[in-house]
Parts: sequence; C-alpha cells; structure tokens
Amino acid sequence: MFLTRSEYDRGVNTFSPEGRLFQVEYAIEAIKLGSTAIGICTPEGVVLGVEKRITSPLMITSKIEKIFEVDKHIGCAVSGLIADSRTMVERARAESQNHWFTYNEQMSVESVAQAVSNLAIQFSGDYDSNQQ
Repeated sequence: MFLTRSEYDRGVNTFSPEGRLFQVEYAIEAIKLGSTAIGICTPEGVVLGVEKRITSPLMITSKIEKIFEVDKHIGCAVSGLIADSRTMVERARAESQNHWFTYNEQMSVESVAQAVSNLAIQFSGDYDSNQQ
C-alpha cells in the first residue's frame, strides 16, 4: 500500500518515493516569502537592518518589530514568521539571563545561538530528548 502526498509531508524526515522531503521543500518556499534581514560587523560594533513588508492594509509599519535586544551585548534581527521569532528571542533572553544568574558573567553570542538552535532542532523529528 502506498502513501499519498499528504502522508509524506507530515514529518521532516519522511521521504516520498521520489526521494523528496516535502516539509523541507515547504520550508524553502516559506523562506522565499520572508523579508530581508542583514547584520554587518564593523570594528566599532554591529549594524542590523530589516525589511518591513506590508502584506495587509491592516498592518501598521511602525508597530512591526523585527530587531530585538536579547541582552545588553546581543541583538537579533529576524525574518519570517514573527510569532516563531518571538518564541526564539524569548528563549535566547531566558538562556542569557539564566547564565548570568548562574555564573555571574555574560553568555557568549555563540552559546546563545547554540541554545536557540537546540530549541529549533526539537521540532525536526530527529531530536533526542536526552540530548541537551
């Protein structure tokens, strides 16, 4: 018995008979619809810039936030679904604060990025819940 296309697109690690990963293809298409976010590192600091696309006449440009402060020394520019990005920014803030309270030092940018990556990979289907 063969699975239909809708049955192959339920998991990110389920291949179709043609060898396609539909969830990955859907994600790539969603990325193409996202706005631009860019970061430039200079000797004096970092510059973050984002494109604010208005997709509805009900949207107010000045109310759209796409640049966030994670900690005093870490900023973040986002693209894509704002709801998803807010969840990730909140995780980054929580990890950074927890590190400060535990070790009395600022968390490195690399460690914050790793913590957010760990959150994202939990939804990939390959995540081992015992791994941290």
